[in-house]
Amino acid sequence: MTKKWGEVTRILKSGLIVVAIIIMASVTWYNSYQKDMRELEERLRTHLIVEQGMDEKRIVSIEARRSKMPMYPVVVQFNDTPQEYIYVFRTDQWIQLTPEP
Repeated sequence: MTKKWGEVTRILKSGLIVVAIIIMASVTWYNSYQKDMRELEERLRTHLIVEQGMDEKRIVSIEARRSKMPMYPVVVQFNDTPQEYIYVFRTDQWIQLTPEP
């Protein structure tokens, strides 16, 4: 009986280790994903303010998202228009997708 119980305990420990590794990998991936999204948002904010000369007060929100196409759009909301502006970063430049520039 004790031999069987020891085997069950070993299997349970192995299972817990595998679950812990999966959870740690998931948390690490999610944190990396969030960091990448924040970096995209900050890069677009800098582009709009510094390179485009836009007033920072005009920007209501900037939100990076994950989607099928384009993969990482960044949505900007301005205080003077209800329409969302969608930008993507490709080949070292920001491209405005909607509305048509």
